Amino acid sequence: MSRVVGGGTPVWSGPARAAFVRYRMGQRVEVMELREPNKARHLEGIRFIWRWQDEDGGYRMWVRITHRGEEPIHVEAIDVLTAPVPHLGRPPQSWSIYQNGWQSWTPTFARHLSNGLHTAPETPAYRRWHQPHWEVGTDQEISSEWVTVLTTTTGEDRASVLVGFVSADKQLAEIRIRQNGAELTARCYCDDILVEPGGSLASETLVVRTGPDPLSLLEAWADEMATEMKARVPTHSPTGWCSWYTFYGENTAGNVLDNVQAIDDLDLPLNVILIDDGYQTTIGDWFSLNEKRFPQGMETVTREIQAAGHQVGIWTAPFGAAEDSELFRQHPHWFLQDETGAPTVGWVHWGKPCYALDCTHPEVLDWLSNTFRHLRREWGIDFFKIDFLFAAAVPGRRHDATATRAQALRRGLRAIRQAIGASAFLLGCGAPLGPCVGIVDGMRIGPDVDPNWYPVWRHDLSALSTQNALRNVVTRAPLHGRLWANDPDCLLVRQRGENLDLVLNEVRTLVSLVTLSGGLSLDSDDLTAIDQGRLKYLRQALPPTGLSARPLDLFEHELPGLFVLPVERDWGRWWVAAAINWGDRTARTTIHTRDLGLPSGRYHVFHYWRRRYLGVTDDAVTVTRHQPHEAAVLLFKPTSDRPDLLTTTFHICQGLAEISSYQFGIINAKSTVELILEKPGRQFGRVFFTVPAGWQVAEAQIDGRLQAPVVEAPHIVSFGLTLEDRAAVELAFERTAC
Repeated sequence: MSRVVGGGTPVWSGPARAAFVRYRMGQRVEVMELREPNKARHLEGIRFIWRWQDEDGGYRMWVRITHRGEEPIHVEAIDVLTAPVPHLGRPPQSWSIYQNGWQSWTPTFARHLSNGLHTAPETPAYRRWHQPHWEVGTDQEISSEWVTVLTTTTGEDRASVLVGFVSADKQLAEIRIRQNGAELTARCYCDDILVEPGGSLASETLVVRTGPDPLSLLEAWADEMATEMKARVPTHSPTGWCSWYTFYGENTAGNVLDNVQAIDDLDLPLNVILIDDGYQTTIGDWFSLNEKRFPQGMETVTREIQAAGHQVGIWTAPFGAAEDSELFRQHPHWFLQDETGAPTVGWVHWGKPCYALDCTHPEVLDWLSNTFRHLRREWGIDFFKIDFLFAAAVPGRRHDATATRAQALRRGLRAIRQAIGASAFLLGCGAPLGPCVGIVDGMRIGPDVDPNWYPVWRHDLSALSTQNALRNVVTRAPLHGRLWANDPDCLLVRQRGENLDLVLNEVRTLVSLVTLSGGLSLDSDDLTAIDQGRLKYLRQALPPTGLSARPLDLFEHELPGLFVLPVERDWGRWWVAAAINWGDRTARTTIHTRDLGLPSGRYHVFHYWRRRYLGVTDDAVTVTRHQPHEAAVLLFKPTSDRPDLLTTTFHICQGLAEISSYQFGIINAKSTVELILEKPGRQFGRVFFTVPAGWQVAEAQIDGRLQAPVVEAPHIVSFGLTLEDRAAVELAFERTAC
């Protein structure tokens, strides 16, 4: 049987759980069943052992095969755990199951077994891009790559179980659950690899954890994988400008340099200039430039970017080559082959088949090293966006028959990392997530943003659209700062028009969620032609804080509606909450402080986008006209009996990014507040203060100049100022007569 007692450790006894190894010896297929942990079984000189360790709150397990026989074997898969799903105290129809997608663009969310979102269009292209383990008959199973969490959608006595692999450098792995909730399988795909006599093979390491809070379990799993895989997490999230979502590959060198000039003229703190797809003649021939677009060559462009004080970024898709490329014509033996010996298609790029490179071939690895060494040293590239990485892990015949798809991908990534060095920033995209941990610095975690809110076909949650991109921004937030820096994709703040169909609420929601996610902040507007009024939205997103909000209702709603960033500094504590209306109609939304995880008490509430003080609450606040696709960004700050800073409008996180110093004191019977704001660029905004009953502003100075307060609401005042790199705000408060 299988059960969870009071949210405690799941207990599997006797035949309830097992591990299985599927392998082939010659033409004979064998299945080794392992039911006794830590007790080896032997067959024809092959030793199988299922390692199982009891740990606080769960288990750790893996399978190891040691071959001491006479004939080679081919290992297909290792089921590290097959067991009945632990009971959660409620029927499966009330369960929520975290479904992590295979690669960057694959839909990810906590799926409800009752009437949940449809995520699998029945097309070969979707299967090739998003379902690497698809088999006939698996449509009645839920598959989650590397990790899943099972919980109930409601109930104070919630029980939650996490099953996840904390290593991912050897095999692709998934957790499969039958939709009726009957059985769970944690499987490692060994891809029919060859194990010679004298060789050995180990599965990935699986952990099982339990507890009442499913989100905390997911975050703890990411921490554990980060330790196991030696994750690379940058100290600061990059900012920059990307050419793609304005020019879509049609940009010239002049377009790029004009935007560099605009960034400097507008005093925007955007560091990286990312030249995206379109500079090359075809995929694979990275040094064959489109002469009409880059007539002076790339080195001239990169030197000018660097001379302007920016880092240079470049886009490549390193693990494939188009059928018309010189790379494919000259080296056809470098590519994966299907069963007929034909080259394997990795993806189709603007109508052209791109064949998948075999990253186990020594000559391919040498080519990758030489290519990226040249990009780094000769072109001066500091930031590398490498795309369509799943091509290295598609099925096919490889040069090294002992390498799995995961190992092939990782070998290719290692060749790139070694060529560019540890100091360059490596951003993965279109990437199977697990094998990239420990090599990349950043990772795209959702589909492309798009000038449209909805995709053309709404039921394809992987298709280009801003809503699809933002779903993954929220649902994969626990990965940020643990496995890498999340890349939520680009900001788009330009006005609605021919090349943008987002209304203002949708633009604000994009800016809000990207900013609260704490990851990369790259804009992709034509800054030479942008309306000046729209730049304020970009300025309010910069710089990224590096800290991610938490999707507190991740397991209650398939589109989470509460994305909350708790902030604590020496001088204050507050919460920034994005309440998201994903619907198409204006709603009335009530947010309870208990749902935000706030301690009991009284809180000031400020609506950031409406610049409106909503009063004090000890229970809930209501957004009366919560517009379609609007993220209402609300600040909650504990009340105080003395004057205090409430918020600023210079950044969506409202003090986290721009306040470098805050001091409160008492001088000559007056209370004083001294505030230093520091933020790159030039920006106008307001600073709000609370003035409790019995107090009044005696004097206010902004950068040494006296300024009168503006009364925004009873006991709330504000001051306007232009913040140009640094500003000082000094206030004196005095008691009023009773």
